[in-house]
Amino acid sequence: MQVPRIIEPPAGRVLVLAPHPDDESCGLGGTLARHREQGDPVLVLFLTDGSSGDPDGRFGADTAGVRQREALAAAEILGGLETSFYGYPDGHVVSESDLQMVADRLAEDLLSFAPDLVYVPWEGEAHSDHAKARSALTKALVAVQSDPAGSLPRVLEYEVWSPLPADYIIDVTSTADKKRQAMLAHESQVAYTDYPHQLMGLAAHRSVYLSKSSRYGEAFREGSLP
Repeated sequence: MQVPRIIEPPAGRVLVLAPHPDDESCGLGGTLARHREQGDPVLVLFLTDGSSGDPDGRFGADTAGVRQREALAAAEILGGLETSFYGYPDGHVVSESDLQMVADRLAEDLLSFAPDLVYVPWEGEAHSDHAKARSALTKALVAVQSDPAGSLPRVLEYEVWSPLPADYIIDVTSTADKKRQAMLAHESQVAYTDYPHQLMGLAAHRSVYLSKSSRYGEAFREGSLP
């Protein structure tokens, strides 16, 4: 494995696939905040409603509504991200027809938003919803490629639960506090798991590739296209 390259957030229109409300903050919150600071439009597509994310019922009956409100709060912290909520249930066995349904909707958003760059969890993620998001994107890109009005964006894969073999590191030292605060905005999830502690630790580890003055990085892998 080669040493990752240090890059700046690629400028342009940015689309993010977040399997659950909180993956955008946990996985690449620092990078998204940097995109917004440099003026890039960022649209986050939340694929599932996160309704299985409160197993003890601590936050009331409307878990999906709670998680949507948390996601909107985090989006503001990260610099005013645009959001769209697909509302599919999470944590279920995904059939091929389910995957195609998501892919069809993704293709529509890819054509309408016309991103220069798409962020998606990498295929080696331990959480099945994360890995399936990558599969759905691949199917959607095939549809975009066949559309005369479509053009393929660059794809960068990000990590949440499972560290990836990194091609690139983006320095997020300057936006690390926004990343932490965005994760804390997902109160219903932090109540169960200390994501700020765990994932800021991963970001701190990624800084081993950065200058001595840098404290946090986020890692990415170049995604293959159809």
